[in-house]
Amino acid sequence: MEVHRGDSRIPRMFRPDFVLIRQPPRDGANDYRSTILGLKYGGVPSINSLNSVYQFQDKPWVFAHLQQLQRRLGKDVFPLIEQTFFPSPKYLVSSTTLKLSLDPY
Repeated sequence: MEVHRGDSRIPRMFRPDFVLIRQPPRDGANDYRSTILGLKYGGVPSINSLNSVYQFQDKPWVFAHLQQLQRRLGKDVFPLIEQTFFPSPKYLVSSTTLKLSLDPY
């Protein structure tokens, strides 16, 4: 933690009694995985498991584990909504060409 006084930053250390994590460690703008790792390394107790927070940060990883459960239990017992994996955003663009005709009137 840092305290700002004027133009200077003063580092402060503290040890929390426990933490509650309410958001994923990564989003479009921020990456707090190192904070999760620091909390785990420091042995800080958490209301929600730090292991689960870390394991659930990648949605495709979680879905792959859910698919393993579905294969073991069966689609009738453990239904999932079908998803498609794209390794990067550039693959989201469809390469399908559509014919288009415009009527000016």
